[in-house]
Amino acid sequence: MIAVGMMDKKVSLWRATPTADTSYGGYTSESFSEYGAMWAHVLWKTGKISEEGEQMQNNQICEFYVRNTGVGAAATVLDYIVFDDCKFYIDYINVIDGRKKYLKIQATQVEPKDSQV
Repeated sequence: MIAVGMMDKKVSLWRATPTADTSYGGYTSESFSEYGAMWAHVLWKTGKISEEGEQMQNNQICEFYVRNTGVGAAATVLDYIVFDDCKFYIDYINVIDGRKKYLKIQATQVEPKDSQV
């Protein structure tokens, strides 16, 4: 059971904004911008270390528990979360704790946050 007082970490949700390039055959590109901030209870899960494309990958998994209102309710799997200067792609979102009170967002850390995010 998650209590509101346990949500003591501030995380931000970044959303993709598609932009159409009319001079290049209507190609659509995406740029990300901060959608909003929310308070979360963060649980660090075990990650995995693997080798893909002859590069070492260290995938840390986190669970973010947020209120199912405002920014949290708008989260989708196409967005990502920035927490502790790291970028986390959202794997899935589950509604938990009766009457749609909270969301459990599982996300995988993909890279440290850079200046371009």
